Order: sequence, then structure tokens, then C-alpha cells
Amino acid sequence: MMRVPKSIEMAQADKHEAAGFERYADGSGYDAGQASGFNAAQILASLPNPIFVLDAENRFVYLNQAAEMFFQSSQMILAGQSLEGFIPTDASLFSMLQRARDQHVSVGDQGLELAGPKLGLKLVNVQITPFGEMPPRLLVSIQERALAERLRGQSLFRGAARSISAMAALLAHEVKNPLAGIKGAAQLLESSLGEEDRALSRMIVEESDRVAALLDRMEGFAGGARLVLSPVNIHEILDHCLGLAAASYGAHLVVRRQYDPSLPLVNGHRDLLIQSFINIIKNASEATDNNAELVIKTSYSRGRRLSLAASDGGSLVPVQVDIIDNGPGIPEDIRNHIFDPFVSGRSGGSGLGLTMVASIVADHGGMIDVDTTPGRTVFRMNFPVVEKGQTAAKSKPHKVAAKQKDAVK
Repeated sequence: MMRVPKSIEMAQADKHEAAGFERYADGSGYDAGQASGFNAAQILASLPNPIFVLDAENRFVYLNQAAEMFFQSSQMILAGQSLEGFIPTDASLFSMLQRARDQHVSVGDQGLELAGPKLGLKLVNVQITPFGEMPPRLLVSIQERALAERLRGQSLFRGAARSISAMAALLAHEVKNPLAGIKGAAQLLESSLGEEDRALSRMIVEESDRVAALLDRMEGFAGGARLVLSPVNIHEILDHCLGLAAASYGAHLVVRRQYDPSLPLVNGHRDLLIQSFINIIKNASEATDNNAELVIKTSYSRGRRLSLAASDGGSLVPVQVDIIDNGPGIPEDIRNHIFDPFVSGRSGGSGLGLTMVASIVADHGGMIDVDTTPGRTVFRMNFPVVEKGQTAAKSKPHKVAAKQKDAVK
């Protein structure tokens, strides 16, 4: 095959990009830009971030030069190919594309992992903008982030969690006595309460037992006790935590559940998972005002792996839980140390809660990270699934009690 001179090839590519972009954008605003001396395709081609346009079937119709490098192929080859050939269809990016297309709104996310045989593993921020008539085309902008930074962070989180073990054992010993008094008082009250209020007293007793078990575990943690895990339904645990929040500190929260009903069970410790989720939900509650919104989202992220070295293929941690609030965000000066002991963004805070959360997630063989900007903070936790042979059950959404439904909207 005769090689086309590079100058001619570039000229043809520029012409193809301009014509393609104009055609797939229905010419909206494009001719006006040309009349003013601007060429949309040339402007997009000069941008450093990958930018590409998808049609209604998620096929490539335009890619700038940075996007060609991102997908390691040219526009001439990629045009007409489906994005599904590069990224698994169960990736959260596809649900974002569908939402942008259906609602005709701009959709974005930070710290998204894109993984595929051709693409490898990439950590990115994504912004998706629909344009044109229905069904709209989608303009996708990607900003790559450093994976090495996140891998280093996972190692640091684990080290920080272990550094408080001795102190945790001491605190556990001191808290047990008053906790026993609280449980006893709740049991005495239960006999004099009506049936409706007894549910609250029973909740106090159950939580006292759970915290007592947690304290026992904290004492064992200092001695290097091995965690005993069993298959658990992640949705049942999340709903339990939301019920506790609705009855106390989180009564002002408007909660939206976005559960994936097909999730497999997680190999976990129920009480400790409750402790970790409650800690994050309580932090979100304290960071927000009366307009507080909390989103609890579960998903299956096939490409998500826990890896502590660049050469390590990592273990799969596909079950993902995102806890998202619309608070002011984590102060910039502590963002990189939020899981360290004694680091808190709240006046009077101990700075131990998130360190313990990091410890719990690490003991489950999982990973935790956080993305935060003013108005949006996402705590993202990933866990391994139950191994084959243990169970084939799914984490179906747990049926929430009527009172919990009313309190947590």
C-alpha cells in the first residue's frame, strides 16, 4: 500500500474532522463560528485533553488529537466504531452517557476508572455534554489523573489505620462500662413504653450490643486478631445505617438510594461495615445544612483492582459503594491526609473516625478513596465479592421499614 505523504494526510484529516463535526452537530453554531474566522474542529484539535463525540449508538464520530492518543488509534480507524469495543458495557461511564442523552443535561464525575483490554487502566475526570436535536450527540471531555498517586494513597491509608491500634484498645476498655449502663437503662425503659416507641428502645439495645462487639474487636485489633468474614448483603447493611441516621443525627438528610440489585454478596463483617458506613454518613450529616442531600450508590465495577505496586496486577474489588453529599467539601489543607489519625475538618473532631474506616475497609481486602470539590464529596469504597462455592446469592435491595422510608426520603 502506497504511503500517503504526512502533509496530505494531515490536510485530509483536518478536512474530515471539520466536515464530520459539522455534519454530526447538525451545523448548530458552526457556520457562525467559521464566519467569524474560527474553525471548531481546529480549536478542539488543539486542546490538550481528550475530546470525542458519540452518536446515539455510542459510536465515534469525532476525536481530537489527544483522544486519538488516549485510545491509541487514529480517527480514520475509530470513526464508526463503538465505544463498547474499548470499555466494558457495565462501566459507570455508560450509565452517565445514557443519563446525559435521556435528560439532555451535562453530566460529570471525578476519579472514574476506565479499564479495558485495549485501553488498559486509566483514572480520569469525565464531563459529558449533549448537543443537537433528539437524540442528541454527546461531547465527551476527559482529564487523565495519575494512578500512581492513588496507589501510594492506598498504602498510606493502611499504615495510618494500624498506627492507632494500641490507643483503640485502651479506649475500648474505658467505654465498655458506661455502654453497659446505657443498654441496661434502655431495657428498663422498654417495659414502660408503648409498642411504637419500643422499636427505638430496642434499637438502643441492638446498637449497644453492636458497639460492645466492636469494642471487643478493637481490643483484639491491637493484638493482631484475624477478622472472621461471612457473606453479607451490602444493601441490607446500608439500609440499616440509613435507618439509624433517620432516627437521630441524619433526620434532616434527603437520601436517594441508587442500588444495583444484581450485586453479588460481599465477604464482610456486618458490624464493622455498619461502623464504617455510619461514620461516613454522620460526617456528611455534620457537614451539611437543611438543604442536605445524600446519595448512596452501589455498582459493579469490573475493572476495579486493589494494587499497591505498579507491577502488581492487583486483586479484583468490584463491589463499589459511593456515599455522596452536597456539603462544602473537605478543606484543601487536609485533603491528602484525611485518613491520617487526628486529622479532622470539624472543630472538636477527634480525627480518628476515618482512620478506623480505612482500617475496616483494608481488613476486608478493599480500598477507599475520596474525591471532593465544593458542593460535592464522594467517599468511594470497593470490596471483593464472595468466592465461588460459598454462595451465589445476590445483594437484592433490602426492604426498608415504613418509618425509615418516611424519615429518609
